[in-house]
Amino acid sequence: MKWTIGIAILLASQFAAADYYSSLDDDTCWDARNSGGAPCMVVHNTKWSQYSKGNFIVTYRNSCNNRIYARFCNERKDGSEDCGASGIGAGKTKSWSTSNANGRYSYRSIGVERGSKDWVCSGKVSGWHD
Repeated sequence: MKWTIGIAILLASQFAAADYYSSLDDDTCWDARNSGGAPCMVVHNTKWSQYSKGNFIVTYRNSCNNRIYARFCNERKDGSEDCGASGIGAGKTKSWSTSNANGRYSYRSIGVERGSKDWVCSGKVSGWHD
């Protein structure tokens, strides 16, 4: 009985410990998730600028040990979006600022080891280039 339980725990731990290497593909794209399955890209901070009325700033952080490519949008008061994209290194942050903002924002990311493959990898994410 102990032997069977030990094998079950070992197998479960192998599936739970998916990592960068297990999702890396030939284009150097990976799923941008940590070994626990959580997204690497997290919102580090949001704030309204004290120097410019209506200027909203979102700071994102890559909480993983490998590079990600991120797309982020802040919404303006008129409902239009101000979007950008950037590679974010392991443990690094990136801020995106929008004037006339309403405080709403959205983001997505994909892991990309080589910056030259950002466009290729982001094309594998449904709706990225819409």
